[in-house]
Amino acid sequence: MITGKAVVKNEKGLHIKPAGKMSSIALSYSCMAYLVIREYRVNAKSVLGILSAQVKKGEEIEIVCDGEDEEKALNELINGVNTGFDLP
Repeated sequence: MITGKAVVKNEKGLHIKPAGKMSSIALSYSCMAYLVIREYRVNAKSVLGILSAQVKKGEEIEIVCDGEDEEKALNELINGVNTGFDLP
């Protein structure tokens, strides 16, 4: 299990488009992937789970990956958050 932190850059936080991109990235890996935000721990493979955490711009999130391709998954998820998932 490995973890990493990133600060949300998207103007509207993790709304539907970035949540969808994050979920898509997480689903492309076989490892488990979770987000830890405030008191929430949500499945990063679930768009509804991500949306339920109501993550705002500027909030720091912790990404937890556990499984055979955990390093690649974590790196791609953190890069996505750091670049705002290349969304306006």
